[in-house]
Amino acid sequence: MPFMGIMTLMPRNGNMMKLDFLICGSPNDAFFSQIAFFRLCLNALGGACREARLVAVFGDDEISPLPDVWAPYFANIDVSWASVEAFAEHGYAAQGDRRFELIRDDADIAIMCDADVTILRPIDDLCRELMAEPALAGVIAHYHYRWPGRSERDPDTDWPDLARSILGREMKRPYRYNLEGKDAPPQAPFYVNYGMVAGPPRLLKDFIERDLQIRPSLAEIFGSWLAPQVSLPLTCTDLGIPTRPLPIRFNFPNDPKADQQHPQELENVVFLHFLRTKIFDRQKIFTTRTEFEHFLNMTLGGSNKIFQEHVRRISGGIYPFERGDFS
Repeated sequence: MPFMGIMTLMPRNGNMMKLDFLICGSPNDAFFSQIAFFRLCLNALGGACREARLVAVFGDDEISPLPDVWAPYFANIDVSWASVEAFAEHGYAAQGDRRFELIRDDADIAIMCDADVTILRPIDDLCRELMAEPALAGVIAHYHYRWPGRSERDPDTDWPDLARSILGREMKRPYRYNLEGKDAPPQAPFYVNYGMVAGPPRLLKDFIERDLQIRPSLAEIFGSWLAPQVSLPLTCTDLGIPTRPLPIRFNFPNDPKADQQHPQELENVVFLHFLRTKIFDRQKIFTTRTEFEHFLNMTLGGSNKIFQEHVRRISGGIYPFERGDFS
């Protein structure tokens, strides 16, 4: 059934927008620390971000209490778990899917983020635009995925094959992969990096209901980790969901190639995705004072330097999580 649209939402009586941020991860110090830092970033932005609800969703072989050492920093973070059964069947995708169930129906906009993403600027304008013209929004992926068993990455073959197999029809591909260069031809559908995806609650809930039906056949090809990202444009096409590709500043990677190709976006980063690990270990930088200070003392450039300066500004250069040592 094609998507029929949703009622336009506006802030109630001029009140502040009601935002949900939802992050998933594994129950370990790396993810606890990254999510706790994200809360600090929201608080520092003030306004709707400071008042926003932040939800952390974990998945594991068993459900365990939040460690005492992290509890003080999760006082303003809602914690939920994917079921043990869902985790056993779907792996890390289980906690990602659980996020959709936790979106408040009365939120204006929900934002799905990876734990290794930080927010640098308010998103009021984007949220108002998504409320006025409801759409699923995200940044087109850096590169085309690799299809297991196929020798080359070929979007001109892979996407048509999937569209015909899953949807029984062709799918539009009007977008360029973000790090293929400005001269690359448009080869991608609305294939976005799940580091940041945003939209109105009803739109996201309509999406996930159908996406979970489409995804199993894709998981057989790509595995449970990549299947949700590959299925997203197929589901949006199938339902006729409005989509909105965002400039790369809404999910900017700490990648020298992105720095070189998108210098103006680099100057105006909104969400920075510190997913590259060649220079520093994203899993450690917030877990201990030693790792934190080592990161702040590094000589960095480009997006890594912007991230470092942001961390220093938010923390005042002082390790914000002092209650334990996790080295």
